Amino acid sequence: MAKEARRWRRAFCHSFRMRTVHIEARPDHVLRLGGLKDPLGAVAEMIWNALDAEACEIVVEVETNDLGGVEYINVADDGHGMRNASCGGFFGRLGGSWKSAAKISPELKRGLHGRSGQGRLQAFALGEQICWVTTAVNAAGRRERTTISGTIDSPADFTISEPEPVSDDIPLGTRMEASMPADFVGRLTEPGTRDQLTSVFAPFLAANPDVTIVYAGRVLDPSTVWVHTAEYEVTAPGDGVLPGPVLRVIEWPRDVGRTLALCDSRGVVLAELPAGIQAPGYHFTAYLLWDGFSDRRETLELAEMDADLAGLSGAARDALRRHFRERDSARRARLIQEWKNEDVYPYRQEPSEPAEAVERQLFDEVATTVERRLPKAAQNRRTTLRLLREIIAHDPCGLYPVLDELFRLPQAEQDELRRLLERASLSDIIRATTEVTARLDFVAALKRMVFDPQTSRTVKERSELHKILERETWLFGDAYALMVSDRSLDTVLLRHLQELGRNPVPEQRSPVLREDGRKGIVDLMLGRALRGSSGREHLVVELKAPTVRVGQAEVGQIKSYAEAVVSDPQFADARVKWDFWVISTTMDNVVRRDATAPHRPPGCIAEWEGGVRIWARTWCEVVDDCENRLHFYRDQLNHDPATDHAIEYLRRVHHYAPKAPSQPGPKGS
Repeated sequence: MAKEARRWRRAFCHSFRMRTVHIEARPDHVLRLGGLKDPLGAVAEMIWNALDAEACEIVVEVETNDLGGVEYINVADDGHGMRNASCGGFFGRLGGSWKSAAKISPELKRGLHGRSGQGRLQAFALGEQICWVTTAVNAAGRRERTTISGTIDSPADFTISEPEPVSDDIPLGTRMEASMPADFVGRLTEPGTRDQLTSVFAPFLAANPDVTIVYAGRVLDPSTVWVHTAEYEVTAPGDGVLPGPVLRVIEWPRDVGRTLALCDSRGVVLAELPAGIQAPGYHFTAYLLWDGFSDRRETLELAEMDADLAGLSGAARDALRRHFRERDSARRARLIQEWKNEDVYPYRQEPSEPAEAVERQLFDEVATTVERRLPKAAQNRRTTLRLLREIIAHDPCGLYPVLDELFRLPQAEQDELRRLLERASLSDIIRATTEVTARLDFVAALKRMVFDPQTSRTVKERSELHKILERETWLFGDAYALMVSDRSLDTVLLRHLQELGRNPVPEQRSPVLREDGRKGIVDLMLGRALRGSSGREHLVVELKAPTVRVGQAEVGQIKSYAEAVVSDPQFADARVKWDFWVISTTMDNVVRRDATAPHRPPGCIAEWEGGVRIWARTWCEVVDDCENRLHFYRDQLNHDPATDHAIEYLRRVHHYAPKAPSQPGPKGS
């Protein structure tokens, strides 16, 4: 049939007089408008032109040779065709299409896709020689046939034949033929081409069931191709136009290019915007259908710069994000249930605490993201999922390199996983909740160490309590950082000067001595910057074993450290404040009276010039302060550490377990 049409066209062109119309534009500009690298877009444009001409059946034929190369492209329709008297205006003008003013077709009242008057130029993307043979009813009510042809060598010139009268049994319509294939036309035979065309015309075909589009011998039917579809109402700008905007989401089995298509309510695509959302693993097209777009056709390409349209497209994208969150949730639930049925899911019970729930949420998202890469064998899949669980529970920040090593993910999946791990970050939440839970466990362990009558007798100050607390300095305040542990006052001076940006050579520093001439060994020195200023605070902590009562000797020791700092000019700096603590489980009555004096903060037993304060603290006070700080998190996490958890924390983190005192043997032994 196509060959017969070509023979008829050649004979017709030689039998009738022709006229030429010229587009007032430079040829290179005409070819740029033609989009020579987009043959699929050219086919879509030819189909839209046919639909604008009120066609109900459109057939696209792609003829190939024995080697699979494209030889001819034909697009035939049964629309109302083009009158000969109008062809000069259609093909001789660039811009100013009648469609931009009409907006709807004359008989069927379809919304019109074309408006710029340059769509026919896209035919050059299909072939270097193009021809339209069109049959229409002229002004006198008689049928006539016209042939329009052009070549890529003279893209601004189109030759139009004189009208040929035809009988009334010749059907109306237009046939476009492209020969001498263009450079990129081979793309029309690629496997995904039909799906891409289907995605373009899906909303129109759904709204116009009387229309049939055939591509390369097969009817475009979105319902046989799409994976999933959904619709959502979207709020219209201003007072709105009825019916209101509807977002139609169609998911495809393969990539067809993501777009947010702006359509009228009959599904005619008037403009396309970027989809503008992340939806890893999904291929989709979003169609925003609203008759209000027809009144703004001239500015739709700049929709993001129009406040009303930008708000509408933003609302559509929000609906898209919600759609894919729900789709992700459903897919995740299905996969997890399958894993549970196979007994490979690493969690046996529902989470009992919010921290566990957060951990499992991240596990579910990561595991379902890499699901296609998991081993096929159930035992191997079970092992891999358990490994993922352990990494997420204990080192979520190290998850990405492990996954990359395990699965050798392709770049697209690497990017998808990186977005998942970097967003508002569940891994940060897990790390934070893990840290808070660990702190609650440690406080419980500390209470056992310093308050339990049996355990506290065995706790050693320097080798046990001190070594543990130098890794748990948050106990004294979250803003403090450890500067010195179990070092001399000389080291305290050096760290003090370093924090102030002063680094004197050793020969210029004098030894720092207590008042009696001895060197002092400081248990802990912590430091923090004062918020909103250039000043600093230093905290010196003297630890005592739980069995030691803070009395005058212990107070004298901490005061001697304070005196060494105050009296040594090397420490002098108005920007630094000093606090000196001595801590144990109990204190004698005289020290307690000083620590509860009404004119000083609770626990402060002395205040000296130079911003120096001396404190006597009990573990009860320190623990109460910590529990008050952690109270909110403990309630939110629903975590009440048992003794076993506390001791397990000490073993795991500090390699220490409190020992019960040895029991005396029987008399006479």
